[in-house]
Amino acid sequence: MRRLLSFLLLLLPLVVMSQQDVTSYVVVSDIMIEGNKVTKESVILKELTFAVGDTIDINHLEEELLFCKENIQNTTLFNFVEINCLENADSPNELTLQIKVTERWYLWPYPYIAYADRNLNAWYEADNLRRFSYGFDVEYRNCFGLKHSLKFIFISGYNQNYGFSYDIPYLVDKYNFGIEVGAAYKRDKEVAYITENNKIAYFNGDDEFAKQTKNIFIKPYYRFGHRNKLYLQLDYNDTYFNDTLKYLNPDFSNTQGTRFQYFTISATFKNDFRDEQNYPLDGHYFEVLLEKNGLGIFEANPDVFYGKITADLYKPIKGRWYWASNLTLKLSNDYDAPYFLNQGLGYKNDYVRTYELYVIDAMNFTLIKNNLKFALLNPVTRYLPLIKNESFGKIHFALYANIFFDCAYSWKVTESHGSFLDNKFIFGTGVGLDFVTYYDKVLRLEYGINDMGETGLFIHFVAPI
Repeated sequence: MRRLLSFLLLLLPLVVMSQQDVTSYVVVSDIMIEGNKVTKESVILKELTFAVGDTIDINHLEEELLFCKENIQNTTLFNFVEINCLENADSPNELTLQIKVTERWYLWPYPYIAYADRNLNAWYEADNLRRFSYGFDVEYRNCFGLKHSLKFIFISGYNQNYGFSYDIPYLVDKYNFGIEVGAAYKRDKEVAYITENNKIAYFNGDDEFAKQTKNIFIKPYYRFGHRNKLYLQLDYNDTYFNDTLKYLNPDFSNTQGTRFQYFTISATFKNDFRDEQNYPLDGHYFEVLLEKNGLGIFEANPDVFYGKITADLYKPIKGRWYWASNLTLKLSNDYDAPYFLNQGLGYKNDYVRTYELYVIDAMNFTLIKNNLKFALLNPVTRYLPLIKNESFGKIHFALYANIFFDCAYSWKVTESHGSFLDNKFIFGTGVGLDFVTYYDKVLRLEYGINDMGETGLFIHFVAPI
């Protein structure tokens, strides 16, 4: 009898622990999706980390649902996403998930007006307001309700661009393999041919186009987990340059003729844990890019290889305060790349704020950006009067004040043509105001000063980090 009592006493804690384990989990009995008039349910269900019948640790339920909500939001198919838990009174350990989405408008035949420079400030400094390209894009971002994207480009005017692309994110039932294909024909009236005093000089072909390019690409990609993607891309480029360019800058290309053919192959890995892609406040992002221009197939083709690492960190501090940092590192063993392929600091989003008017043709550089933000207006939702369509009538917006400090260092840059920013440390600091609203729209106004003592007001339409 004493042995039996001892055995029961030993068994009792295990029974209690077992009961605690059972009650600490809930079972997903059903998933209801509302508001998806176009998007297939399978596209939304793919973004969840669980399915009907799965168990979820109740201690991690809130975190799990937030993760899933961010996944659905970052498909860019919806303006609003809401996930609610509906308890089952008869079965306390079971719950029904209710997912409410507000779909965006997917067909966009919108006008296109662009300036012929790297950014708005550089275009204004050129003092030639006629250097505009105009036309329209037609894009359907959710073909068949399966997140397929079909895009046509018709741009005329100063620089012309005609092309199409088609993106199929889900080629197989597991929803982890996709592919994008496209082609384009571009004709540029004006082309950058040299950098003098760290500013771009342009050649204008007058009655002729300075550059004409045909491009065809194929980009398969693989998604593993919910936040990791691996892209492979193969491009074919066939470019004709005005024969004047090789006399203006012998380093413009490595061919004596006016035709330049080459293949480009690249691999990109992305690890994306941002809460929002267009204007993140929490999470991190990591990207590695390896690219090779020229595969030795054509007689006169480039031979340029480089790697690039991008790491972003977003951290809520307390209350309305937020912090964001970026580190970008570009490395190459080719220091004398053809000019038209050498894009270092000052292109796209790789620039030190307050240095928007300058470029550094560096194949090797380190860039660091920092932002301290304060939410003047936390994200709010409003309904526009007289607009009953929720795709447009229901909007959200926010306003952030920020202080920024950016710095960069480039090395192994061939000094020429009066360059004075190469192979040195540069920095800029200032204050800014960011307006964020729906359909991934961002308007940034920044005023700052750089280490040369220059000041300026700068305008951008994407998040700085």
